[in-house]
Amino acid sequence: MQTPRLFNLNLRYKTALYFSLGLLGMIISFLFISRYFFLYSLDELENMEIDHSSQQAIAVIDMMVTQQEGSSYDWAYWDETYDLFAHRDIAGYSERNLYVETLDALNLDLMSFITLDGQSLVSLSRENTPESSASLNNKMVSVTLLQQHILAMNNKLDVHRESLAGIFKIDDNIWGLSLAPVRNSEGDRPSNGWMLWGRNLSERFPGDFETMMSASNALVTKSFNPADHAKTKSIDKTSEFIVKWTPISDLAGEPIAWLKTQTKREHYSKGNTLFIYLFATVGVVASVIATSTFFIFKRKVATRFSHFAEGINEIASQYQLEGLQSVKFDELELATKLVQKLSENTSMTQSQLKDSMAKFGALYHSSSLGMLIVIEREIVDANHRALELLHYKKSDILEQPLDTLCPSTNEECRVDAMYRELQNGQTQFEAQMLDSHGETIDCLIEATLIQHNGHTALMLLLQDLSENKQQAEMIQKLTDFDPVSGFCNRPVILGALEELVKHQPNHFSFIYITSKSLKQIAEVYGHLIFDEAIQYISTWLRDHLGTHQIGRISEHEFIVILPNASGHSDALEAANRLLNQLSYKIELSGIMLSLDSKAVMVDPKITHQSLEHLLLVARYSAQSMSGRHMHEVLVADGELSEQAETSMIINRDLEVAIRQDNIIPYFQPIVNAKSGEVIGFEALARWPHPTLGIISPLIFIPLAEQGKLIVELGESILNQSCDFIGKLNTKRHSQGLPPLTVHVNLSAQHFYHSRLISFLQSMIEEHNISAGHLVLEITESMLMGGETESIHCINEIKQLGVQLALDDFGTGYASFSSVCNFPLDIVKLDKSYVDEIETNDRAKTLVRNIANMSQELGLTIVAEGVETASQVRKLKVWNIDELQGFYFYKPMTREDAFAQFSGLPHC
Repeated sequence: MQTPRLFNLNLRYKTALYFSLGLLGMIISFLFISRYFFLYSLDELENMEIDHSSQQAIAVIDMMVTQQEGSSYDWAYWDETYDLFAHRDIAGYSERNLYVETLDALNLDLMSFITLDGQSLVSLSRENTPESSASLNNKMVSVTLLQQHILAMNNKLDVHRESLAGIFKIDDNIWGLSLAPVRNSEGDRPSNGWMLWGRNLSERFPGDFETMMSASNALVTKSFNPADHAKTKSIDKTSEFIVKWTPISDLAGEPIAWLKTQTKREHYSKGNTLFIYLFATVGVVASVIATSTFFIFKRKVATRFSHFAEGINEIASQYQLEGLQSVKFDELELATKLVQKLSENTSMTQSQLKDSMAKFGALYHSSSLGMLIVIEREIVDANHRALELLHYKKSDILEQPLDTLCPSTNEECRVDAMYRELQNGQTQFEAQMLDSHGETIDCLIEATLIQHNGHTALMLLLQDLSENKQQAEMIQKLTDFDPVSGFCNRPVILGALEELVKHQPNHFSFIYITSKSLKQIAEVYGHLIFDEAIQYISTWLRDHLGTHQIGRISEHEFIVILPNASGHSDALEAANRLLNQLSYKIELSGIMLSLDSKAVMVDPKITHQSLEHLLLVARYSAQSMSGRHMHEVLVADGELSEQAETSMIINRDLEVAIRQDNIIPYFQPIVNAKSGEVIGFEALARWPHPTLGIISPLIFIPLAEQGKLIVELGESILNQSCDFIGKLNTKRHSQGLPPLTVHVNLSAQHFYHSRLISFLQSMIEEHNISAGHLVLEITESMLMGGETESIHCINEIKQLGVQLALDDFGTGYASFSSVCNFPLDIVKLDKSYVDEIETNDRAKTLVRNIANMSQELGLTIVAEGVETASQVRKLKVWNIDELQGFYFYKPMTREDAFAQFSGLPHC
């Protein structure tokens, strides 16, 4: 056996040595890579932990401010605080409530009570002297954001007044301030001031939360410079500590301090030490493994390479391979020479080659796909289908550059780009090619590299896509466009608006056009005339607003998108001309039609809100248009946006509120004019909405009528009123007091409803209502028309022991005839007459005559809206029977009325 030399080893030793060295190299490389990623991961872990600790500290600050704001409502909604602003008893309030111990109990450093005009009324702080305390209070109250908030809230409805809380920098300290509107505990009175609470976070943070936090935290202000914020590293690291500097901003977004979060680098230090020991240990172990692997591999595996070398030598001797002696120590080189010898002795079978060429030729000439062969961008061959597709003779297309079919000016062809993409492995392209007449043909091109007459050539397979594209365009048009108007259909136009809301909020607008008469046209004249009307409007829009994207979103609604926030004057002018044009009747197919329409442009300032809300605002604004502005484009601004939102909430909650008796009666007492005693109540519907506050019946009653809920509302108020008066009279009877009556207003729909009588009967029986204790108030307009039917309804009601009162007497067209012709019991004089009796002689005369006439007819007369002592004196002189108004009582809740008039002693 020949002894191996260091630089002339046989295949067996080479293989074992290379394998061992490679294994050793892999282990060492793996260690270095592992160390890098391990320390990198630890570094990232530290970054994550310090970020988490910083976020935890920020969350604690936010929580302290939020808790402070929430706690402040207990004082802000305290009746004693409300009375402080109402009566200005500063000394008494301070003596009872404003002590340093109060600040200790509330964990505060300052309390200040501010009037609606932003001036401090009284304050309390921890400062040592009154002068320093007053100075600190003035600085707090004078904070610009607080004053701006107070001013902004003063310009809103009381129900929309909100609190404000955040952090501010006062001198060199960071304060958490909360500003809350002061209201009474019931929340039914308007706010009359503001309460400011302050907590010095520079001294109190982190305070009790320090033990809960995972790192050391502090607020730093003395060296804080906002201008250097962008240049400052957010994380500093030493071998022992990691520090994160997080800027803290006030409510205006201005940075005012640093949050310094610091913790030890325990993971990084331990990890670095661990890897030093690991390197030493693995280095020794790897050396042992590599040495052992060398000997095991040489003995067990490399032996097979010896058999391989012997086989190579045997084959070489059979082929008498020259140079064997010179390469006897390099088996791989010997194998290479052997392969070269074998390749030189191998020849391709000519018959197989000819057969393959014949098959390719048949495919080339009979294919249904066009084929072009191109060498160096020059066409050298084309099959029959390609010539037919491109309308060329073969002699005219050969030796022509490929750019003849795909000129560089045509971006869709891009010959140069096609070659580049082919080199990157892409073989299919869609492009437009020119035929011999200069017409473009949409093609699918598949490119393949082949050998052609000893040259590398590019074979292009061409498939005509013209018909496919036409079908796709037709399908797309049917999918995206409304077939009648030719405009974008609802999904497309709303999708375009949705994209603008996402990517261009407050930088776009749209015009909403609606023509409710289109629906009537469809119902009366059919869809052919309806389609003509749609096409008439569409033609006008296309001619005057065709540069904008237009869509039809329903049978009578159109949208015109204005993608820029400015430059809408032309579009607005065109829309106004359209409204004016449609205000006149037009003739279509011999029929005179009204296409009267309304249009709303949404203000770009509100287009950051959701598309659903913007469409709600547009529809609400169109519905609210009336009068001379009907034929002008209305701009829907932030105020209309809030009104639309409120209207949506009311419409959404109205039905549930009625069915759950959330709309409740308030009871306004009616007094006897002579004795001054309360003889009954009028039930006035009120809706205490959980978010909107008390909603007036002037708002929800018309909506109930539109939603066909007015009868259900009337029955709910009747049921609650009967329940109240029944229980009240039962209690009064037990106290030896006379019973009282309750007046309930009735709508026209309810008055003529088929189940009114049965419902009244069930209420009377269920709540034990005695005859004469329930009064239904109706208006003159309800009695207009069918006199016989009205009298029949009144008689049926009176047979149940229910009295009838004519409400708002004097405001209708036939007041005196109503009193004379219908069997009524009570006449209620409208407030408009009462308001005039002190200044208008004609009003005095009318009231006196009405009183005299009612007495002669045996009717009880009630004066509504009595507010002054002078009115009371005059009405008594004129023998008015009963009086009702704010002079005596305001409407009150069921509980208050029961407590005051049940005869029981109340606290």
